[in-house]
Amino acid sequence: MINAIIGDIVSVKEQEVVLRAGYVEYSLIVSGQTAAKMSALQGSQKENVRLLSVLSHHEDSMLLYGFSDEWEREAFNQLQSVSGIGPKQALKILSGITVANLAEALDKGDVKLLSNVPGVGAKTAQKMILQLRNKLVMDEEADKTTRQRTSVPFKEVVTGLMDMGYDRRQVEEIVGRIADENKEKLEKLSLKDQETFIFQHAVRFLG
Repeated sequence: MINAIIGDIVSVKEQEVVLRAGYVEYSLIVSGQTAAKMSALQGSQKENVRLLSVLSHHEDSMLLYGFSDEWEREAFNQLQSVSGIGPKQALKILSGITVANLAEALDKGDVKLLSNVPGVGAKTAQKMILQLRNKLVMDEEADKTTRQRTSVPFKEVVTGLMDMGYDRRQVEEIVGRIADENKEKLEKLSLKDQETFIFQHAVRFLG
């Protein structure tokens, strides 16, 4: 399984993000919401971008789907457990509603709201509620954390530490704290030296 692709953004279209990782360019099919997040990145933010992924096998092709966070990927997988919903429709649904709002609508049994989402009719909405009610868990704290991840400083350092096995939330907290406490010193360093400084200090804190 390809868990994630980490690379520089080459292009962003309505439902596609192309990432260059080393000497390979990967085309990932994404929701409209993930595409919007990627389009909003500027300058160095487009470097070392991490998209979670799901590889889908077909008789004549293999498709790689990309997600901005684990909540969107989980929703993508859960939606396909509903009869009649495949990868394309699941992605269409996620383009029309946030994961947090989707989870809330499912738990409340809000057929009317779900029926207004592109790719979902009344019958499909009812099936989604029966199948996924209380299964797609995303509380307010998790939603807040997910939104904040798009603005976490030194994303490359965070990703590197996560790849070493450290917990994301703990890593983000420590990296943010180190950046705040050493703001004046960091301003005098190049971006590469800043990342090295943050990484070394974070490893010490994390043990």
